[in-house]
Amino acid sequence: MIEYRTLDENIIGSTTEIFTCHGLDCSTFNQWHGMFRTEEIVRRFGKLSVPKQSCILVVAAILGADLLTLIFYGMFFSDRLLLDLLLTTLIVVVVAFPLAFFVMNQQARLTTMAEKLDRAARTDDLTGLSNRKTFFDQVRQTIQSSSGSAGCLLFIDADHFKSINDTYGHATGDVVLLELGAIMKSSVGGQDLVARLGGEEFAVFLVGADRSAALRTAEALRLKAHQVASCAGIGDHQVSVSIGISIHRTGLGLEDLLLEADKNLYAAKKNGRDRVMEAERVFPGPADVLSRLRH
Repeated sequence: MIEYRTLDENIIGSTTEIFTCHGLDCSTFNQWHGMFRTEEIVRRFGKLSVPKQSCILVVAAILGADLLTLIFYGMFFSDRLLLDLLLTTLIVVVVAFPLAFFVMNQQARLTTMAEKLDRAARTDDLTGLSNRKTFFDQVRQTIQSSSGSAGCLLFIDADHFKSINDTYGHATGDVVLLELGAIMKSSVGGQDLVARLGGEEFAVFLVGADRSAALRTAEALRLKAHQVASCAGIGDHQVSVSIGISIHRTGLGLEDLLLEADKNLYAAKKNGRDRVMEAERVFPGPADVLSRLRH
């Protein structure tokens, strides 16, 4: 198989070999190379404020204009070189700075808009949690990169949520969902994944957690959900959640976890709600359940 390398890779590889042959440390060279790569320069430049970016562009324009002035006027009009250098610099500042500021300001606005669109595509707009697609992609990646048990999945559903919307209005329902999302986010570790799947359904993936840790977290979430009613101003209506747990084992895929968690959530609902259900094995589920979970 033929190996293709860019010119930059060839240069760096050759330089590293020279350093190694002479018994020198390549770390300093690699560090400097990393700082001056084109993409690294662009990244650092993009982090600067618009005025700083504009000043850098103007300084570059001044240096270029003055260099050309120095070359041509030094050859033909050396007696007025100093004056022409001054005038060239002044003209470049007056013309280039407003133009550079306008262009970089537009670029900054486009960058901000792109970041907002990317965030909107990955998160739930009400709770700020990950959305369904992002969550499933992250869990699938976690499973694929794990050599053993990747962790535990919690399916969480707010009990009788429709009655809250019907009785108190959708604005109050949104407050309930927002509070539930905040509880879930604050109750797990920084490496764990939390998402609102849609409606009153949430999911949590506890990365690397075992059965006992999953049960402790689920029970803590169930109890904390009881506090949401007072926060939402509906103290006379109890807010509770039902939770189904599935534990990842070697060889299981995301669909297996989803089916098991959904089965256990259904069992929690069937057995009176406001409870946590967990089973030791995956139960085969109907095709329509799997189809619903995928979408």
